[in-house]
Amino acid sequence: MKPYDVGLICGRFQTFHKGHEKLVDTGLMLCDRLLILIGSAQECGTERNPLNINTRTKMLKTIYGDNHNIMIYGLADMTHEDDICPEWGRYLLDNVERYIYKNPEVMIYGNDESRSSWFDKKDLKNTTELIINRSELPISATMLRKLMVEDRRKEWMELVNPRLHKMDDELRNELMSVEFYQLMDSQ
Repeated sequence: MKPYDVGLICGRFQTFHKGHEKLVDTGLMLCDRLLILIGSAQECGTERNPLNINTRTKMLKTIYGDNHNIMIYGLADMTHEDDICPEWGRYLLDNVERYIYKNPEVMIYGNDESRSSWFDKKDLKNTTELIINRSELPISATMLRKLMVEDRRKEWMELVNPRLHKMDDELRNELMSVEFYQLMDSQ
């Protein structure tokens, strides 16, 4: 028996890297079930969200397979991706409730962003927040996208799960279909 029934991880995963993997692996160690919500699900083809929801889901499934302890769903932004506020936190928890019919017992996230403004404290009265220190793994999806634009495959491969290596061309092609990254490549 694990300490928690259901844990929650929410991220955009543009692209999924070893820092994200550390969050998921921690969730799998601590929770009987893990709900992963892929944020900004409605958006693709932009600088911040170049990859579509199907590609991002495929990355997770490539690494974790059809693990029956993991639930993966897309989550559209409430209005736009800068709407992080207690209303957004309530929106997130309402969506979580659709899948698990309660608040998660634990929410797992990295220390690279403050989550305190996401929630009204009363909405989390029965939820533990677990912050994973990622300072020893200083990596970001922005960094990975830059490596992909510059076609620095070896460096990119060091920062992602080896199971994603076979997706390199697919991910780079989708990334390079975005005008922002085409312009970055031409500079």
